[in-house]
Amino acid sequence: MKFSFVFLISVLVITSFNAKEEKLNPTGTYHLKSKTIKKDGEIYGYFGKIQVKKLNSEKIIMTFEVNKGAPSYNSGSFVDTLIYKNNRAIYKISELSSTCKIIFDFNKKGIIVTEKAADYNSCGFGMNVIADGFYKKTSNKVPILIEPLTGKKL
Repeated sequence: MKFSFVFLISVLVITSFNAKEEKLNPTGTYHLKSKTIKKDGEIYGYFGKIQVKKLNSEKIIMTFEVNKGAPSYNSGSFVDTLIYKNNRAIYKISELSSTCKIIFDFNKKGIIVTEKAADYNSCGFGMNVIADGFYKKTSNKVPILIEPLTGKKL
């Protein structure tokens, strides 16, 4: 009985050690994986891009842009340095809304983006633009960071 208990504890310790989440290198370029339709030169449906450059073990710089598509092409974007911990970064816009935050959960295939707000129009994006979605990693290379609104290199 004593042997079984020690064996069980050993298995639990090893399992919890192995289950520890791998710290991913977030550096790269990501594109929103969503259905879009091109018609008469217009793009209907959401599209977006995220660029990430790791600065140190707990900081990243991120460019983010999302667009609602035709006919309004309302969009949202930002460039910011974020804390990166446990494969997650959180963007908060405290001067616009105390309830608005965008959560970036990184995995091996991309980023799951979740926007949380009492009023989504208070997050500083265009009317009815929501950041939610899966952004697939399309490159592991260090991106040349581009300011979404101006197109200028940072």
